[in-house]
Amino acid sequence: MDSLKLKIPPLVLVVITLVVMKAISVGLPTNATLANLPLLFPILLVGFGGAVMVAGVYEFRRKQTTVNPMLKTASSALVSDGVYRFTRNPMYLGMLCILVAAALLWNSAYALLGCVSFVLYMNAFQISPEEDYLTELFPDSYPEYKTRVRRWL
Repeated sequence: MDSLKLKIPPLVLVVITLVVMKAISVGLPTNATLANLPLLFPILLVGFGGAVMVAGVYEFRRKQTTVNPMLKTASSALVSDGVYRFTRNPMYLGMLCILVAAALLWNSAYALLGCVSFVLYMNAFQISPEEDYLTELFPDSYPEYKTRVRRWL
């Protein structure tokens, strides 16, 4: 399983997850409860997710460090300001919000399983290796940061 670590770029994983979720939503029955949700709810979720992602990118740019999760050796600063005071992974949280919004728009409780799969995959194969690397790179400040700020929210 180590061969999967840091192999699939998160944006590619989001696209793959969306395709699978759409196939699930087309192939399985819709959910009446989700169908009754106001359209505003998934729209707000997409807006929130997009804003959180942009805020995360902004803080990385401000600290002049890489936003490319595949280039871990290019990390030059520990970012803990702005949105990073509330979540260690705002870009991934934003992606998750967009996935949840898609499942809601498609009225598919089954498609929400794609969101769960995304979180499990990201925790195991993207976030955990990133955290190991950041602990090596910032041995004093990163462990302390982890105790203050949650991984997702």
